[in-house]
Amino acid sequence: MANFIAAAKSLGLEWLTEDQDSSRGEDDEDSEILEEEARGSALLYVTMPTLEGLQRLLALWKRYARGEPRPSDAREWWALFGYLADLRTWSAIDRIDPSIQDFVDRSIARFPDRPVRVELDLWFRENKDLRQNARTYVEALLESVEGRLLDFATIEPIRYQAALVEVPGAQARALQNRTGPIANADAVMRVRPQSLYTSIERDVASDQSPLRPRPVALDARPAIAALIDGYPIQNHYLLANRIDVEEVDVTGQDVPVTRRFHGTAMASLILHGDIALNEPALTRALKVVPILAAPQGLHEECTPPDKLPLAMVNRAVIALVDGLDDDGPLGERVVILNHSICDHEGAFARRPSPWAKLLDYLSHEYRLLFVVSSGNIHAPFEIDTYSTSDEFADADEVERQIVLLRSIERAKGMRSILNPAEAVNAITVGALHEDGANPAPVGNVDPFDMVGLPNLCSSIGLGVNRAIKPDIVESGGRQMASFDEDGGKVSVWGAEIPTIGHLCATADPFGGDTTKQGRSTGTSNAAALVTRSAMQIADVIEEAFEANGQDWSLEPTRAVVLKALLAHGCSWGATGGLLDRTYPPSESARWQRRRETISRVLGYGRANHARVMTPEGSRITLLADDMIEHDARHQYSIPIPRAMIANREVRRIVMTLAWSSPVDPSSLRYRGFGLDLVDADGKRKFWDGVGAVLQPPADAGRRGTLQHIVLEGTKLIQSAGSGAISIGVQARAALSVFENDNVPYALAVTLEMGQPVRQDLFADVATRVRAKITPAVPVRVRQRARTT
Repeated sequence: MANFIAAAKSLGLEWLTEDQDSSRGEDDEDSEILEEEARGSALLYVTMPTLEGLQRLLALWKRYARGEPRPSDAREWWALFGYLADLRTWSAIDRIDPSIQDFVDRSIARFPDRPVRVELDLWFRENKDLRQNARTYVEALLESVEGRLLDFATIEPIRYQAALVEVPGAQARALQNRTGPIANADAVMRVRPQSLYTSIERDVASDQSPLRPRPVALDARPAIAALIDGYPIQNHYLLANRIDVEEVDVTGQDVPVTRRFHGTAMASLILHGDIALNEPALTRALKVVPILAAPQGLHEECTPPDKLPLAMVNRAVIALVDGLDDDGPLGERVVILNHSICDHEGAFARRPSPWAKLLDYLSHEYRLLFVVSSGNIHAPFEIDTYSTSDEFADADEVERQIVLLRSIERAKGMRSILNPAEAVNAITVGALHEDGANPAPVGNVDPFDMVGLPNLCSSIGLGVNRAIKPDIVESGGRQMASFDEDGGKVSVWGAEIPTIGHLCATADPFGGDTTKQGRSTGTSNAAALVTRSAMQIADVIEEAFEANGQDWSLEPTRAVVLKALLAHGCSWGATGGLLDRTYPPSESARWQRRRETISRVLGYGRANHARVMTPEGSRITLLADDMIEHDARHQYSIPIPRAMIANREVRRIVMTLAWSSPVDPSSLRYRGFGLDLVDADGKRKFWDGVGAVLQPPADAGRRGTLQHIVLEGTKLIQSAGSGAISIGVQARAALSVFENDNVPYALAVTLEMGQPVRQDLFADVATRVRAKITPAVPVRVRQRARTT
C-alpha cells in the first residue's frame, strides 16, 4: 500500500484515502485486513489535477487491461497499474449511501411538507485554498436545487469536511434514484442520512426512594469527569451542588425543564448509581456539557436538528480541555468523558465513522478516556421454534431464553454497534439485563432470569478490523420482551415498562417538582455506571500516584491507567459458559469463531471493580505505566508467590494491557500502534502453573487497544524455577508514519489464590517487589528491563 501511495504521488496525483471493498460478505470475517489488501480488494482514492489528465489516465488503463504494449512515455503509469485490479471514476453509485433509501422514505412519511435533511461528506483536500472554497461550492450546489445549508464543519486532524443540508422532497427522491446535481457532485464523497440521536420521554416511577442529604456546595476538588449529553435539571434534589453545567452550543433556553430526561438520568446514575440499590453517592463534582436540545413540535430530546453532532462534540471537548475563542479550559483536569450519545442512523459497517475518528483523535491527543455506549437496537428480530405469540408467551422459561439468545446471534447483521461505539481508543459498554427493581408484574414476559445476560436492545460488535467491541458490559436495566406474529413467524423486541429498570432522577413532565425519580434502561445507563466506577477507581489511582510523588491527572498515561483498571476485573463467568453451549458453530474445531461470537455480546465481560480496589491477603494487584516506542519491549518480572507452589489450590493470574493509539483516518489499517503481551521469549507461555480459561481468543485482543487475559490452574508445581513470571509489553507501529511516536500504556497484573492460604500472598509479593508499600492501593511496578 505504501508503495502505491508513493507511486501515485510521484505522478502528481493527490492521495485522498483508502477503504475496504464493501462487496465482502459476512462469511469473509475470518480474513485479516492485511490479507484483504493482498487480494487487491482495497479501494484506493486519488484525484487528477485536470479533466484531460483523467481522460488520458482512463485511456491508458484500458490499454493496460487489454494487454497492449506500453507507450514509450507511460512507463511510470504501467508501474502504477501493476498495483490495481480495476480503475474507474467515482460515481453516484458510490456516493449515495445505501441507507438513504429508507431514511428518505421515513422522513417524508413523518413530515410530508418539510425538506429532508442529509449530510454531505466532502473529499478532504490537501490544498488549503480548496478546503476554504468548499463551503462556497456547497452553497452554490444547494442553490441549484433550492436547498439550504444548515451547518458546515472542517476538522483537519481527522481529514473531515462536511455539510448538513436540507433539500426539497423531490431532490431527496432523486438521491434515492442516484440522480440529480448532488448525486453527481464531484466534490462530494458521500451523501448519507443526517446524524441524529433521540431520547424518549421517561415515565415517573411509582416507587420513589427516600431522598438522601445533598451537599451545601460543590466539592472543592477539580472535576475529573464530564458528561457530554442532555441538559440536566441543575436544581434537582439529587443533582443540586453535585453537577457543574458548562454551556457551549446548547443553552438552558433550548431545553425546557420538563423535558430534561436523558441528561438528568445519566448524571444521576453516575453520581448515585441505581438508587434502588442504595449505594453511596459520589462526592466529586461532575462537569456537564449539554449537546441535546428539545425542539418545539417534537416529543423527544435530540441533537439539535440544525447542527452537525460531530462538530458539537468537538467543540465541547476542546472547550473543556483546551478552551475556545481564547478562553481558558472549562475542565482542565477532566480525564473521563461519558458520551452515551450515538447516531441512530449510523450503524457501524467496517469503516470507522468520522464520529469515531474524532473520539480516537481527541482521546490520544489530550490523554482522555471516552466511555461510550454501544447503542440500542429497538428493531424487532425474528425468533425460531415458536410460530405463534401464544407459544412464545407460554413457553418454558429456560427453553425460551435459549431461543432468544440464539435468535439475537442470528440477527447480528442488523444489530451492529452504533457510531461512534467503534472508536478504538474509547471503552465501549454494552448493557446487561439487570437492575434493582422488583420482579416484573404479571402479564409481562421477562426474557432472562439468569444474571449476566445482555438486555434485548444492547447492540452487538465487533469493531474496526474486527477488534473486540463492546469492550465491557454493565447493568443496563431489564427490558421486557414485546412480541408479535405475522405469517407464522414471531418477532420480538425490547421494551421499557414504568416499574422496571434503574431508578434515577428524572424530570417532572408537569413541571415544578424537582424530586421526581423514574425508571430507565439501555446501554446509556450501562455506560453511566461504568463512568461512576471510573470516578471511584480514579480516587484510588490518585492516592497510589501521590505515594510516588506524582499527580495522576497530569501524567501522559492517566487515561490508559484508568482504562486498564476498569477492565481488569472482567470475566465472562457463567454467562460465557451458557453462550458457549448455545452459539454455533458447535464443532470443537471452530471454538475460536464461537468465542469471537460471544465477545460480540459480552466483550471481555463484566468487571468486578472491588477486586481491583480492595487488597486481600490472597490477592495482589500490581500496576505499571510508561511510554513505549516502535519495536521496543518493556519486560516486567513478577515474583511467583510462595503460596502458589507445592499445592493444587486454584491459582489465577490476570493481565490487562491498555494503550492509546494514534490513528490514520485515511488508512485501512487505521490504528497506528499495536501492543501485545508476551513472555520472555516473545510468546504467550507465561507460567506452567496456569492455563487459559473461557475468554475471547487471543488474536482478537490484538486488534484494538485493550488486551485482557485470565489464566487459571491447579497443576502441582514443586518449584518456582526462576522465581518470577516474565511479562513483556511489545510495541509495533502499524504504519511507518508513526514509527517515531511514543504511546502511553498501562499494565495491570493480579496474582490470586482461589482459597485462603497459610501465607499472606499480598505481603509476600509486596515485600519482594519493593521495600515499602501502601496496602490500601495497588502497587506500581518499576522493575523494568528493555530490549529492542
